[in-house]
Formats: sequence, C-alpha cells, structure tokens
Amino acid sequence: MDPRRLGSLAAELQYRVNGEVYRFSSERTLRQFMKSPTRWCGQLRDPVTGRCFEPSARSPEAYWVGGPYFFESDSSKTVFVEDPHRYEVIRGI
Repeated sequence: MDPRRLGSLAAELQYRVNGEVYRFSSERTLRQFMKSPTRWCGQLRDPVTGRCFEPSARSPEAYWVGGPYFFESDSSKTVFVEDPHRYEVIRGI
C-alpha cells in the first residue's frame, strides 16, 4: 500500500471490511489488501460489542454482504452469525 496515492472512487477498486469502505488506486493494491485485510485495515469496531480492537490473522471472521467481518471474540462472532442483519454496517460507496 502506498499512502501517497489516492484511492479510486471506481466501484471495482473498493472493498469492505466490517462494513467500512476501503478504496484503492490499483487492482494490484486491492488484491494485496484482500489477501490479508487484517494486516492493512488498522483498528476496527466489533459490530456486536461496539468496541474497537486491532484484528489479527487469528481473529474470528465471518463473510457477509460484500466483505469480511472480524470480531474481538468467538462469542461476538456467534451472535453476529445468528442475526447478521441486526449488526451489519452499511456505508455508502
């Protein structure tokens, strides 16, 4: 990732993590991010508990509506999976 390059507004260069939209300047950087989003996304908010945390490759994960959701615990993932519509985060693109 190169923070000096601006992300594109093109829909094909966007990716969601925990409902937040990440924008990329090229397909190469998008693919790099998608391989390991926890490496690049920074702090996230657990959609169930509302607490901020730093996800890792070992964080519980579920895929929902366009991208992965990461959780601070297995229990919050379980609650999310039981009723994802209640906790999904929808941001405009």
